[in-house]
Amino acid sequence: MDMFLSDWSIQQTFLEGLLTTLRLSAVSAALALTLGFFMAFAKVSSQPWLKWPATAYVELFRNTPLLIQLYLAYRGLQSIGLILSPETCGILALSLYTGAYLTEVFRSGLLAIPAQQTEAGLSLGLGRFNVYRLILLPQAFRLILPALGNQLISLVKNSSLVAFITVSDLFLVIYKGAVDHFQPVEYFMEGAAIYLGVSLAISGGIRLLETLTTRRETNVPPSLPPSGKNPVGANGYG
Repeated sequence: MDMFLSDWSIQQTFLEGLLTTLRLSAVSAALALTLGFFMAFAKVSSQPWLKWPATAYVELFRNTPLLIQLYLAYRGLQSIGLILSPETCGILALSLYTGAYLTEVFRSGLLAIPAQQTEAGLSLGLGRFNVYRLILLPQAFRLILPALGNQLISLVKNSSLVAFITVSDLFLVIYKGAVDHFQPVEYFMEGAAIYLGVSLAISGGIRLLETLTTRRETNVPPSLPPSGKNPVGANGYG
């Protein structure tokens, strides 16, 4: 095992595969977050022409296997004359699949905020856009952080399926190395350790965001009492 870990040529292939996986995951995550954000608003909309297409999208992509979606993006688009690189097809499928789950994550965050807060914001003269921007979205973001982290970790692990459409990601490096060099234990153990490290890094980032958002809320200055006078000692004087 020590010789395996010290072989630079092997470790270089792992590094190249990891960079491909991280690039695929980062681009797919950005697209999925954007898609899920807007689809969530469509699902909570009272307009049927927005709500029903968004609902159909979520049900379609959440209830079909990702591997089938990958093959349809890779082979299906080719059959109608649209030729995309395997990596682009992988990003497309991962974004659509993860976006469907993130739609529900964002939607649950929006619905968790009491409707009275929207009514209060509107009664203060805030437009609906500012109500979402200043009141609803900051609270929803804090509430969905754990679920958001879970989906991002799942995205990284799901990205291993792009190996089946010939993308040279980390999993394909692991599989080919294990077969070509007859070292399945070494390759798969190191691969598992790398995936674990990436997942723990994402989890740590999400926990840091939770800490920062909680600290920001607790640092909000207290409101003045109804009389409009400062409480005793609040301004530094007894």
